Amino acid sequence: MMEFPYNFLAIPEKCLLEKRVYKKLFYENTDFTVTDKKWFTKDINSISWYYTLKPELTTIHAFEEEHYEYDEIVVMEVGIDKFDHAERLSDIIHRSIPYPLLIVFRHESAVCLSVADKRYSLTDDQSATINKLWITEAFEQDSLRETEQQFLEQLEYEKQPQLHLKAFYQGWLDAFYAYDISKVTGEFEVQTEQEKKEQRRKALNDYRRIEDDIAELRSQLNKENAFSKKMELNVEIKELQDQLNEVSEQL
Repeated sequence: MMEFPYNFLAIPEKCLLEKRVYKKLFYENTDFTVTDKKWFTKDINSISWYYTLKPELTTIHAFEEEHYEYDEIVVMEVGIDKFDHAERLSDIIHRSIPYPLLIVFRHESAVCLSVADKRYSLTDDQSATINKLWITEAFEQDSLRETEQQFLEQLEYEKQPQLHLKAFYQGWLDAFYAYDISKVTGEFEVQTEQEKKEQRRKALNDYRRIEDDIAELRSQLNKENAFSKKMELNVEIKELQDQLNEVSEQL
C-alpha cells in the first residue's frame, strides 16, 4: 500500500524515482539570507526527488511557452522537524528548482503540500519567479475533514488534464485554488469553465484583501483610547464586513 499522501495521488509506479537530493545543491545555487540558511539547515532532515512525470514515462506531452518550459513535473518530499517555517522553505525550493513542483513536507505522520505558479526569471534562466505560491496546513490521514479529503482526492493523477504537462500541472493548481475557496465556503468545488474560475479567483483575492483590512482596523481599535475614534473604526469595520459577506457570495 502506498504511503500517505501518495495513495491519493496514485501516480504510475514507473514515475517513481525516490532519489536523494543533497542540500549542497541548494547551498551552491541559491542566495540564502542568514535566517533562510539557518532554517534550511536545521529544519530539513531529508530531500527526495520522489516522482518525476515526463513524456517518456507517461502519455503526456511537454509544453513550452515564452518564459517557462513544462518538460517535467517533479513531486519532491522534504522531511522536516517542524512545520513552523514550511512556507518559507517552500518558497526557497520552488525558486531554486525551475521545474513545476508538488512539494510534500513530512513530519512524523503529518504532511503539508505546496505548489507554485512560476516562470523563469527574465534576468537569470536558472532561477524561477513565483507568481503565486500555495501551501496547505498539516494533514493527517486519520483525521481529515471532508473538504480536505475531497481536495486530496482531486489531486489524483487520472483526474488531471492529460493534453500536456502544463495542463496537468494547472489541474493541480486549480485544486489548490478550490481548496482555498472551500475554507471560506465550507464546500470543495473545482470549476471547469475558465470564466468562472477567473471570477472565483478574483473574488478570493478580494476576500483576502478585505480580511487583511479588517484585521488592520481591529488592531488599531485595540490600541485606540479615544471613544470617538473607536466609534469611527467600528463603523469602518462594519462596512468592510458587509463587503466581505457580498464577496463571499461570489465564491
